[in-house]
Amino acid sequence: MTAGNDGHDKAGSMDTSKFGDTYREEAFELIALIEQKLIDLERAPTDRDTIDSIFRALHTIKGSGAMFGFTRISSFTHEFEALFDGMRKGAVTANKDIIDCTLSAVDHISRLLRDEDVPEAETGALIERLRSQSGVGTEKKTAPAVKVQAEDVAGVSATYRIQFKPAEDIFKRGVNLVPIFDELRRLGNCLISAHALSGPLDEVDPESCYSAWTMILSTDKGENAIRDAFIFVEDYSEIRIETIDREGFLTAPEEYKKIGDILVERGDITVDELEEILAEKKLFGEIALAKGYVTKAQLDSALVEQKYVRTEREKRRDEASRATIRVKSEKLDSLVNLVGELVTLQARIAQTAGKKKDPEFRSLAEALERLANELRENSMMLRMVPVDEMFKSFHRLVRDLSQELNKDVELVTKGTETELDKNVIESLKDPLMHIIRNSIDHGLETPGERTAHGKEAKGTVTLSASHEGAHVLISVTDDGAGLNRSKILKKAMERGLVKEGTDLTAREVHDLIFLPGFSTAEKATSVSGRGVGMDVVKRNVEKLRGVVEIDTKQGEGTTINLRIPLTLAIVDGLLARVGTDHFILNLSNVDECVDLTEEILATGNGSSLVNIRGELIPYINLREKFEIAGAKPEIERMLVTKNGEGRVGLVVDDVMGQHQTVIKTLGSAFKGIDEVTGATILGDGTVALILDVNTIIRKEIVREEAMHRAAV
Repeated sequence: MTAGNDGHDKAGSMDTSKFGDTYREEAFELIALIEQKLIDLERAPTDRDTIDSIFRALHTIKGSGAMFGFTRISSFTHEFEALFDGMRKGAVTANKDIIDCTLSAVDHISRLLRDEDVPEAETGALIERLRSQSGVGTEKKTAPAVKVQAEDVAGVSATYRIQFKPAEDIFKRGVNLVPIFDELRRLGNCLISAHALSGPLDEVDPESCYSAWTMILSTDKGENAIRDAFIFVEDYSEIRIETIDREGFLTAPEEYKKIGDILVERGDITVDELEEILAEKKLFGEIALAKGYVTKAQLDSALVEQKYVRTEREKRRDEASRATIRVKSEKLDSLVNLVGELVTLQARIAQTAGKKKDPEFRSLAEALERLANELRENSMMLRMVPVDEMFKSFHRLVRDLSQELNKDVELVTKGTETELDKNVIESLKDPLMHIIRNSIDHGLETPGERTAHGKEAKGTVTLSASHEGAHVLISVTDDGAGLNRSKILKKAMERGLVKEGTDLTAREVHDLIFLPGFSTAEKATSVSGRGVGMDVVKRNVEKLRGVVEIDTKQGEGTTINLRIPLTLAIVDGLLARVGTDHFILNLSNVDECVDLTEEILATGNGSSLVNIRGELIPYINLREKFEIAGAKPEIERMLVTKNGEGRVGLVVDDVMGQHQTVIKTLGSAFKGIDEVTGATILGDGTVALILDVNTIIRKEIVREEAMHRAAV
């Protein structure tokens, strides 16, 4: 048998190659969980739930790795698991050295899963580190067969073997055993077998108990709930509860214990007797009965247990396969693209139906529109995932950076249940990583500097997410020193990014940190100082049709806000026209639509302001902005949009109505035109440009500020 670098067997009695990708995918999910739980464990070293969660995840990686041929991963994870088994027994307590060691072990498993060329010597050295942390000797050991550990974890489905032998005089105490059995049946699927104890019939006392029971119970209520059923008889009964199977992934029914192993575990036979029976190389049951090592009832009970557990495993696998299904992301993307084409076709049919006077055709078009809308919403929901997993991945980054920079930093996450398009989340990981690195390196002071300024020695970085209409607002806030405007401006002038004597507003100074090659670090380090990072953040966020905003207060900290669309594929838009050109605005950005009558225009006294119900609203005329030729209509319309805490109007010729917009990317001809983020095809084949309202408003503000400075 040959094995690859990861220890994945290439040959064997069972073809498991088809499970390799599934094993890796689910193992990576468990590794992400372990990494997060290790960070939690560092904060609460004795938390039993955290220790149990890590142990279960390691146990699953090990067991499934052995089952599907990943022997090197399984052997290494066994050593990892042994350390946490010691914690569960109270022999080992987590500390910084253990967390450092186990995080290195997590990275090592990840490398093995990715089939990287990992030297055996490196694996051996890490095993020695794990053993030294657990206090185990360094002599070479062979990993034992996978055995389920008894745990009391409510909510996790498990199968228990319960051996119940009441005292002989239990009936004389007035105890009725039937309610105990009824209670066990209420906990889950329970199989009860009775065993009559041998003895001369003429010595039987009708008021005494001569039976014992073996019960196999599958439940998610935990071991404590089982013990509660025996609470009134435990003082005068022998009760043994063992976890013989536990909910996991890729668990093959045929991998459950052999009959001999079950009999040994239950104490029906000894290990020596088992080896003697197996040496006969004949039918196990016949030899065991012939030698008198087991009774027919014991053998039948072991067979029943084996069949029961295998049936329960098959049932769990069937339920899991019905409850969830893994789909390649490429298939989801293809589905969304097809739905987009359907939405475009539906819009064309609706437009055609509007021109005809056939009521049946209109009814069919309306029915198609309802179905297309529902299909669009469902397909979008398939790609929506919580930001929680992405946020959790940054805890390790913060821990490593705080150690490297000798800073005490805590990462706080909020709004982790907020959902965002899977593709958007993938694109946000790098920008958020750069922002967090900069916050820790540049934003947060050293513990000494913080205490000198009356702050707590520990700095805080807060990562939060919340919904804002069709957008998600992701914020990274630190409680550091804030941006030093004079230092930023000085560095920009030294690097030739700004001319000497240039007068910039606070917003313009803050935007300098997004310029390529800009850094305020005095020297380059492994963390920062090379001027690569924030420019990447801005570029990547803008690719997502999002915006980056900075809010900072000297001495109090900095907040960097990323405002990102919920999805990149289909949005609800508002169709507007200027001349013969059509534009789409995200409907979530629009508050209301107002006719610009002469009376309303007069309230501005010739300025780009109008008074709407007592509120002064500045406006931007898109005809003038985009230099569109042609005569304007007698009455123009203004779309009032939200911009931060204020409102700004966009003036167009006409508003055509709501439009389900399938977003298409633009070619190189539109490269550098930030005001346009994409295009869509209308029902009649006309192309409409999708406008980035925030960028239009921001650029107009910058232009007016520049004009004001020039006038002064």
